[in-house]
Amino acid sequence: MNIKDLELFITVAKLGSFSKAAKSLDTRRAHVSRRIAELEQQLGAPLFTRTTRVMALTTSGKRYLAQITPLVSQLNHAGEVFKHRHDDIQGKLRIGLQPFVDKLMDKHIAHFVHAYPQVQLEVFIVPGQHQDIKRLHLDCMINAGEVSKGNIAKQKLMTFERKMYASSVYLEKSSVIETIDDLHYHSLLGFRDAEGTLEHQWRFQQTNVSANYKVICSDYNSLYHFCLGGAGITLLPQVIALDAVENQQLINVLPELSAGFTDINILTPNDTPLSPVAKAFVEHLTDTISINGTANHSD
Repeated sequence: MNIKDLELFITVAKLGSFSKAAKSLDTRRAHVSRRIAELEQQLGAPLFTRTTRVMALTTSGKRYLAQITPLVSQLNHAGEVFKHRHDDIQGKLRIGLQPFVDKLMDKHIAHFVHAYPQVQLEVFIVPGQHQDIKRLHLDCMINAGEVSKGNIAKQKLMTFERKMYASSVYLEKSSVIETIDDLHYHSLLGFRDAEGTLEHQWRFQQTNVSANYKVICSDYNSLYHFCLGGAGITLLPQVIALDAVENQQLINVLPELSAGFTDINILTPNDTPLSPVAKAFVEHLTDTISINGTANHSD
């Protein structure tokens, strides 16, 4: 249980709706519903009564709201005491982001920008190779997957899961996919990583599929858009496909299959000390992301 969950509960209680709370917090209704359900499980009692037409606080929910509202307010006020520490951090920060990683990091980076008003941020979209740090004089870089060995420190931020997706437009025009063997009769879209390695096989829990690609892309953003346009079936990070799935633009093909998990890491040079700005940025991301959870759960 953390203060974010308590603030979320207060917002839902105030607005009287998961959907309204999600809209006010710029998140998904499913995320709000899941966090409230987890809070209720921790407390061992329902906080809301839910029907198709109305949602209201239970007796326990009303008591809990009355108890935590002043506490949350006091905690937030106490946090202001340390605001001057953020004001003391100033200067320029140069960071590199792999394509599509910006979608995972945008809110965390925006939060850093607001928390450290004296910092000027410059963002570079990079392939994801560790050499980019030296080449572009970056303070740090955020990338997905493995990085070739170099004089680099690596710190894990989050994890995402990859699954198979195709657009509804593509599936309407193609043969039915009932088993993994049916993929041999479909157009597949492949991925080549920052090191130049092509994923020749799709590896699932209990089987592999040799892929004969119609299209090969070197970043997930391109794969996403080609897939959305109806070019074929591809493996995508679940987190970047969620909105399109909710809008029924993309379909999770054979949803029981998973192509495994990949880490998102923040990379910093080992041979030079971090500036105060860079150190604050790394600490901010690791702290906020560890509270909010992993990418594959951030629905």
